[in-house]
Amino acid sequence: MHRFFVLTGLLVVLFCSFAQARTLSVSGKVVSAGDGVANIIVTAWPLSTVGFSGTPPFQSSPSDKGGLFEMQVPAGEYYFLAQNDQYFGFYGRNPVNVGGKGVDDLRIALPLRQPVKAALLPDVMPGVIIKTTTAGQAVSGVTLMVYPDLNNQLKGMGYGLSQPSDAAGVTELQLGEGSYYIVARKRQSGSMMGPLQAGDFFGYYAGNPLSLKNGEVLTIGIDLVEVPQKVKTQADHMFGHTSISGKVQNTVGAPVAGVRVLLYPDATMLNRPLYVSQPSDSNGDYVLSFPKGGTYFVAARNKLGGAPAPGELYGRYTGSPDSSIRIRSGQDLIKINMLVEEMW
Repeated sequence: MHRFFVLTGLLVVLFCSFAQARTLSVSGKVVSAGDGVANIIVTAWPLSTVGFSGTPPFQSSPSDKGGLFEMQVPAGEYYFLAQNDQYFGFYGRNPVNVGGKGVDDLRIALPLRQPVKAALLPDVMPGVIIKTTTAGQAVSGVTLMVYPDLNNQLKGMGYGLSQPSDAAGVTELQLGEGSYYIVARKRQSGSMMGPLQAGDFFGYYAGNPLSLKNGEVLTIGIDLVEVPQKVKTQADHMFGHTSISGKVQNTVGAPVAGVRVLLYPDATMLNRPLYVSQPSDSNGDYVLSFPKGGTYFVAARNKLGGAPAPGELYGRYTGSPDSSIRIRSGQDLIKINMLVEEMW
């Protein structure tokens, strides 16, 4: 009998060790100007990462001549980076949830690691002067956002932001001594908030985190990548294998396009949402995916940032008294329909 219990315990330990060691496949393509790039290493950093330095926890073999790569990671959320001596790509939809059967369509665009730097301007305050380009051409209207660390996953308004870049692609950030992450975004809609759409631009400074000394002025360049058309289909599942879906409608039951559905951690729904869907389509349909189950509070609006304002379309989920849903990890809740009306 004693031997039976010992053997059983050993089998349990071995099974748990196997479950913990089980890995999932992550594959995709690294591209520059639409073409696959060979000899790129893709690395994966867990969501708990405080900085992308040192030996990567997980990495792929060099991409093949078509830019294809594959790697194995345990289930979880990760930042994905891709690089060699010429390119440095930060996947624009980081962090990515890896669960279920893994991820097979990660497409990472490769900006230049060392693009053209901005020229030093006279009479500037201490900080950073940035030139934003893509394919060697200046990009105007780009806003630079500054984050002190990775705690907010490089999303939201951050610690500070610049004026839009000028016709030469140049803008500046007035910063004091410290260490910063700098991210560039240009939304064609002119909005400052929300997930990027196809045709928008994104850039991550390859030298992040940037360190500034007291009174110092640095000049840097950031090469931008354009968000591809495929972003809509990727976004429907890239943030996890738990999801809600349904229709956005007005008070007479007609579908409403261009409205995002948002999940919040509490019933006040005043702080930054945890997860945001792509805009509803012409049929009012939306899908919102996220990593894990729990209790969430659901709202919908056609503009992001600040409290809902007069003229904005807004609504809370009416399927429960407090606008909450409860969902299990891996579950897909359908017919979570949202009613929106114009705020007065």
